[in-house]
Amino acid sequence: MGRIGVADLAAKPGERRRGFLAVPGVEPAWEIPAVVVRGRRPGPSLAVTSGMHAAEYVPIEAVTRLTRWVDPESLRGTLLAVLLVNAPGFYERSIYVNPRDGRNLNRSFPGDPAGCPAERVAAFLLAELIDGADAYVDAHCGDLVEALAPFTLWTRAGDPDVAARSQAMSRVYGFERSLGVEPGSVPGAAYASAALRGVPAIIAEIGQQGICDEPSVARHLRGLQNVMAHLGMVEPLGPPPAAPRPMDRMDWMRTDISATYHPTVAVGERVAEGQPVGELRDIFGDTLRTLRAVATGDVVFLVTSLAVKAGDPLLGIGVPTG
Repeated sequence: MGRIGVADLAAKPGERRRGFLAVPGVEPAWEIPAVVVRGRRPGPSLAVTSGMHAAEYVPIEAVTRLTRWVDPESLRGTLLAVLLVNAPGFYERSIYVNPRDGRNLNRSFPGDPAGCPAERVAAFLLAELIDGADAYVDAHCGDLVEALAPFTLWTRAGDPDVAARSQAMSRVYGFERSLGVEPGSVPGAAYASAALRGVPAIIAEIGQQGICDEPSVARHLRGLQNVMAHLGMVEPLGPPPAAPRPMDRMDWMRTDISATYHPTVAVGERVAEGQPVGELRDIFGDTLRTLRAVATGDVVFLVTSLAVKAGDPLLGIGVPTG
C-alpha cells in the first residue's frame, strides 16, 4: 500500500489534509506546503513534487490543481504532493538555486540531514515523502530564462524492473519525447535517487520562461492524471496517449565565457551537427564565438537570456534513437 502521509501530515481513508512541513535543522524555518489525499479504498501511493526550482510556475499550478481534482471518495490509494519545494525562493523569483545557500535542490539528493539547507531539504524529502512510495513524479518546466519542448526523463540506473516501471510511467505521461538517462549523468537529481532506492520515478517537463500558460498547465495535469490511472488509482480520462519519441541522449552546449547570447535556432527545431546555432558577443556587439551544433537532433532546451556567464548551459540537443 506504500506511504499514507508526508512526515507528520497524514490522512484517514476518505480524507484530504494539507499543511506546512518544517524541514528539521534549517533556520530560519523552511516550510513546505504539502497535501495528502487518501482514498476510501486501498491502493498504491504516488509521491509528487513541484517547485524544486521556484520560478517553474506551470508544474506548481498543475500539482496544486491535481490535489484539488482528486476525489478521496473514489480514489484508490494515496496521493502525496509537495506543491513548492523551494519555498524560500518563490516570492524572490529565484532561478536555478535556492536563496538560502545558493544550491540547486535538484542536484542535492540524496542529501544530508546534517548538511547545508539544500542537503537537509533533499534528505527530508527522500526520507519523509519518497521512501516507501510506490511511484514518484518530479514535475518541472523551463525556468525563467529557458524555453523547452515537452519531454520526460527516467533513469536506467538500479534495478531493471524499477527502470522498466519508470519507463512505463514516462510513456503514459503524454509528452512528445522521452529519454532514458544513463546512470550518473544527472548527479544529485531527485528522480534518480528515488529509482536507486527502488521507487519508479520520472521527471516531466512542459512550460517555459516564467509563463504560467493554461495549455501547458492542462497538459501537465493530464500527465499526472494519466500516471494515476496507469497505477490504478483513478479511472482513465480518455484513450491512451500516443507513445513518445525516444531520445538516445541529450547533448549539451555550454559557454566557456561570460557574454551576450544570440541563438539563431528555436526550441523544437531540427539541427545538423556543425550547423551554426548562434553567437556569443561582447557588450559592444563584437562576435567572440560562433556556436555550431554538437550533434544532429532536435533543440529540446534553449536559454533565452541575453546575459550568460561562463559555465551556463546554452542549449540541449535531443538525439533521436536510431
